Formats: sequence, C-alpha cells, structure tokens
Amino acid sequence: MIIKVSKGHYQIVEKKKIILRTGFLGSGIGLGIIDKENEIAGLCHYVLPYKEHDIEVEEGEVVLSGQTMIPLFLEELEKKGVDFASAGVAIAGGSKYKNISDFLNIGEINFKVVQSFLMKYPINPDNVIVRIGFSCQSFLEVNLKEKILKINLNGEEETL
Repeated sequence: MIIKVSKGHYQIVEKKKIILRTGFLGSGIGLGIIDKENEIAGLCHYVLPYKEHDIEVEEGEVVLSGQTMIPLFLEELEKKGVDFASAGVAIAGGSKYKNISDFLNIGEINFKVVQSFLMKYPINPDNVIVRIGFSCQSFLEVNLKEKILKINLNGEEETL
C-alpha cells in the first residue's frame, strides 16, 4: 500500500508494509525517518517555513508550516520509540530556481528550519542523506516494506 503525504502534513506507520511518498517537493521539504529495527517510519512534507504561514484551508483542515509540524512529527516518532541514533534520515527538496534572487530562496530557508529541529536528536551523520537545492523535480519515499529511504531527483533514484 502507498500513502501519499500531502503538503503541510505528516504520516507515521508502525510494523506495516507501507510506502509513504511525497508529491513533487519543489521548494518544499520532505523529511523521512525510518527505524528499521523497531519498524517505525515517518514522512513529513511542508512548503512554508514559519508558523505564521499555517493555513486553515477549510473547517478542520489545516496545512502546517515546517516550524509547527516538525516538532510534532519528531515528538510523535520519539513517543513511538524511534531510536534516532540508528534511524535512517532523508531530507530532500528545497529546490532553487535559476532566476531567483538569494533573499527569496525559500528552499534554503525551509532547509534551515528542518536542520534546527534535527539538531536536538542524536542522529548519526552516517545514516543521513541530504539532497537539497537542486533545480529539478524531486520526490521522497519512506518504504517500510523494503526498509529503505528513496530520493528521486529528476528520475534518478538514490536509496539509503
């Protein structure tokens, strides 16, 4: 089964052969975490960096920013028992468009938001894959069925 994690949301699964997948990331960020031993996986996908950009699109349907969502996502993973020291982590997206000035580079700002929250956890740098700032289509997949993280950059896949 494949679950698409839409922008401004996250999903966590335990002990199920499920694939979590983002849509096209663009300047947004996909943060995937997989604890293979405990069989817990999560995927977070956001487009706007700061809390003031949280949007209620309709009654009860809120699209969250990275600043709001990432702490909720990481805390829930921690409560479920993710071992951050051995977990695999993938960060993708933050595309930079060719003709955009640096002060409007929302992809870079989005990446800094995710970095600031991840610093609080004992993540092993050898278990991290980061693909940020490419000016091409990117997607992220957390596959608990095969116990892998997969980043797709313009059709080319890389796994961890």
